Parts: sequence; C-alpha cells; structure tokens
Amino acid sequence: MGQMLEMSVAGKEDNDREKEATPQPEEPKRSIASMLDRVEGCSRITEIPGRYIVHDGDLVELDTDSFSEVQHVHAYLLNDCLVITTPVVNRRGPVRYKYQALYELDSLAVVNVRDVGPVKNAFKLLMFPDQRIYRADESKTKNRWLKKMDQAKKAKQAHDKKKKELEAQKSIESDAYNPSLFKKPRSLFEAFAESEDTSPFGSSEHNILEEEWIMELPEDLDMLIAQRNFEDAADLVLKANETLSSVPQSPALKEMRARVDHRVKQLTDVLTRELQVSPDRSLRGGPQVTRRAVTQLIRLGRATQACDLFLKNRSAAIKQSLRQLRIEGATSIYITKLCSVFFNHIIETGKEFRTTFAENQGCFSAFVVWSKGELNGFILNFSRQALAKKTTLSTVAECVGIARSYCERLSTIGLDLLFAMNGLLLKGIRESIQFNKDQLIEASRHRNAEERWYPLNQKNPHAANNLTQEMRNLGFENFHTLVYDTCFISIAGTTVAFTKVLLSFLNDSLRLYLPDLYPDLTVALKEVIDSHVNLVEGAVIAERYEEERAFIMKNIDYIFKNLLPLVEKKLKDKSGRSLKEFALLRRRHKDIMHKVQNLGALC
Repeated sequence: MGQMLEMSVAGKEDNDREKEATPQPEEPKRSIASMLDRVEGCSRITEIPGRYIVHDGDLVELDTDSFSEVQHVHAYLLNDCLVITTPVVNRRGPVRYKYQALYELDSLAVVNVRDVGPVKNAFKLLMFPDQRIYRADESKTKNRWLKKMDQAKKAKQAHDKKKKELEAQKSIESDAYNPSLFKKPRSLFEAFAESEDTSPFGSSEHNILEEEWIMELPEDLDMLIAQRNFEDAADLVLKANETLSSVPQSPALKEMRARVDHRVKQLTDVLTRELQVSPDRSLRGGPQVTRRAVTQLIRLGRATQACDLFLKNRSAAIKQSLRQLRIEGATSIYITKLCSVFFNHIIETGKEFRTTFAENQGCFSAFVVWSKGELNGFILNFSRQALAKKTTLSTVAECVGIARSYCERLSTIGLDLLFAMNGLLLKGIRESIQFNKDQLIEASRHRNAEERWYPLNQKNPHAANNLTQEMRNLGFENFHTLVYDTCFISIAGTTVAFTKVLLSFLNDSLRLYLPDLYPDLTVALKEVIDSHVNLVEGAVIAERYEEERAFIMKNIDYIFKNLLPLVEKKLKDKSGRSLKEFALLRRRHKDIMHKVQNLGALC
C-alpha cells in the first residue's frame, strides 16, 4: 500500500514538473510603432529599442479627493513603462490621442481600490510625488489591468537582473583575456598614435554606462526628490548630463537618457508646485522664499519657466496684501497705505529678481512687462477711491501726489513707471477736473443770486488779516492792497469767494498737471471765469443795481486787471507755454465797459 502511495505521489510530481516545463503560450508582442499613428507627441517614446505594447485600453481618471471624474484617458502599458494619453477632441476620422504622461514601472506602485460608494472598479497608481486614480468600465477590465501591470513589473525585474548578470560575466571574461595587454607598441610615438586612433565608440561607452553611479542614477534621483533635496538632485542631473554628453549615440544611451529625462521632469514638476499659488500655501516671507525653487529651475535650464512662475507668485502676494487693506478714515490715509504696500512689493520683487536672474539678462524685459501689468491693477484700486465721482479736486491732487512720490522710489531698482502711471491716470484726472469745474460754476451762480453788491466787511482787523494770509497762501501776494479801514475789503463778498475757489481750483489742477492736460485745464479755467463774468455783467447792466453799478464795475476791473493776470502767470510758469487762449476773454472787459458807458453810468 505504501509502495503504491509512493508511486502515486512520484507520478503526480513528475506530471507537475512536465506541466511546469511545458512553455505557456505567450501573447504576441505588439509593435510600439503602432502608437505613432494614434498618439501625438510620442516619437521619443518609440525611439527606445526593445519596447513593445503589453496592453492598452480606455480608463477614466478620478480626482484623488472627491473621486469625481477628471478626464477620459487611454493608457498604454509597455514592457518598461505606462503611458497615459488623452483623446483629441473635435477631430474627424479615426480616434487619435495626445501624449500626457509617462511613468516608469520601476518607480510605479499599483494599489487596488475597494468598491466603496460611487467608486467602483478603480485602482491607484503611486509614483512620487504624485498619485492617480483610474476607473475601468467593469471589474473584469480592472483585474486584467492589475494582472498585466504586475506581470510587466516582474518581467522587467527579471530582465534587468539577467542583464546585470550577463554584463558582470562579460566583464570578468574581458578581464581574463585582453589582447591589448599582450600587444606591445614598437615605440612611444606609435603607442601615442594608437591611443589617439582608438574609436570612442568602443568600450569607453560601455564603461561609462556601466559605472555604478550611472546605473543607480534614476533611483538616486527618486530618493533625492522624495527627500526634497532639490540642490543635490540638480547637481546630480547636471553631472549626469555632462558625463552622458561624451558618450556616442547608442540604444543604451537613449534608454538611459529617457530615464534621466523622466526624473528631470518629475523634479521640475515638484519645483513648479513650490512656486504655484494655492489657498493652503502661505505667501508671507517676501520674494526670498521662492529663491530655492527658482534657482534650481534656472540650473536645470528652465529660466523662462522660473521667471514666469516667480512673477505669478509675486502677483498673488500683491493681491493678497492689497486685499487685507481696510478702507477707513480719510481717503488720503487709505491711498498712502495702498501705495506703500504696492510699491514696496514691486521694489522687493525687483531686488530679488536682479539677484536671482543676474545671469539671465533676457528675463529682465519680462519683469518690466510684469511691472506694467501690476501697475494697471493698482490703478484700478486707486481710481475706485481717489478718482471716484464727487471727490474734491484737492483730495484727487493729494492722492495723485502720494502715488507719484511712491512711484518715483522705483528708481532704486532702475525702474521708471511714472510716465506709464500718468498715462493711466489721465482719463480719471480729466473727469475730475470736468466735474469740479461744473461744481464751481454752479456754486458761483448761487452766490451771485444773493449778492447785494457792497464792500465785504470782515468786522475786525484780525479776520481781515486772516483773509489776507489765506489769499497769500493761495498765491495772491498783493491782496492786502484791497484792504481799507483795517477790516473792509474793496470788493464784494462774491468776488472774494470766487477768487478763493478759482485759485484753489487752479492750484490743485497744477499739482495734477501733465502736458496732455493743458488743453483741458485752459478750457476749464476759461469756462469758469467766463461764467462768473457773465453773472457780474448781468448785474452791472441790471436796472435794480443802478446805484451799485460803479461798485460792480470795480469788481469787473478787479477780475480782469488783478485776478486774470495772476491765473495766466501761474499757468504759464507751470506749463512754460505762452497763453493765447485768454486773449478773447480779455476783450470782454472792453465790451462790458462799452455797454456800461452806453447806459451813462460811467463818464
């Protein structure tokens, strides 16, 4: 019985061995060349010799947090990597795809995702520093993907192990018998010539690619990126590029370069995320906090990308700082805070930019363009407060003066945006001058309607002195000549009030002055003076003011002989232009005198 049992067990083992020894039918290898016809941007993938397609199919990418659909993809599992593509929309004919990403099987972990709630038939791909979740259309399809990826990873590991063993054995055999060791050159000159004629495509290529640090380069880069040791990772990449540049073109070199390029892309993506703005990332600390990521991107040859990300990061920081300002108190107080925050940010950014991109002079034009773009945003915030409708011209002049003084500080970094800022403010200043001019004309009408036309009585010398000082502050130095009997002014109260508001309007306008504003300013002044003259002219020829006609005429003389020349002088001193616009206005003085003489009021 025991002998029969032994024979039975032995027979079973023999059958199992025969079954294992019988080769399983392999699926036919699909040529990777077929991807060229269907996938855009995959030419570099197909250049690596020995690659073939193991499996492919449609999947749906899910968001790793909400598990909502992100996009439809078509995945290609190759014998050494996984390629993700996306469909090209709005295209007629056969379905085509666009290359999106490549993940090497060496650095890829596949995890099954249990069916929970809305998530069904899904699996997760882990590859530092990212992770992706993909969903298959049915459970059978998911299991097939998991099985194929597991088989591909194992097959690659076995292939790599066998390749290393063959290389080690080949190295031992080449060392055991090397004909060059027995070849003795006839002379020193011949030996030197022989060494010069040695082909670089020989063993030197294999020696470099078989060096231990080169073979472990992809894994070392993965480790450094995982540890966020960006400086050492960039050093290793630069060293590898320098070393591989001396190796002649070969399939082995292409494969190694593809693996290194993939790690460089991973490193670049991580550095890019360091500079990207997100709600959970603090922007405090100034532009210096971005220096580490920017510097490594520049070293990797991504200076343009680093410049773009750096400036976008600073834009977000400016917006965040401006958003935290509170509108309270006087308008000028808020404008001072606004200008301080904005222009200090620009200065800090300029200093950091000059330090970080010192070797990339071509990027400085991008900084200038960025600064002008940020200035546009600043002017929008500025105009909402300082140039709002019904804002007095004195407030506008004060706020614009604050902005100009802060803008001039940009000269410390070699930047001049004053001309650009004035151009952006021009429209708002024009509207403000026009609005305040209309208010001035309307107020003058109301005052003249109530005027009784007698000399202004200040009632005491102190008040008269205060009025004289106020006029002196407005630029009317000779106003004291109009004072008599210590407290009387030889012109009417409406004329005194008009003088004050006109000179205030003129002084505020001159604080805002730009050459482009000259026509607007002269027209506004002419309309204001002309409107007041019309009112006084109407009074001087009115019958109800027949007794006061001589005094009213004295006010008219004051306007044309004292006030108008003062306005012309101040405007000419600021603009440096000879004024021809007021010539027609001066003629009105003679016309009014002629009308009054015809009434018989003047001798």
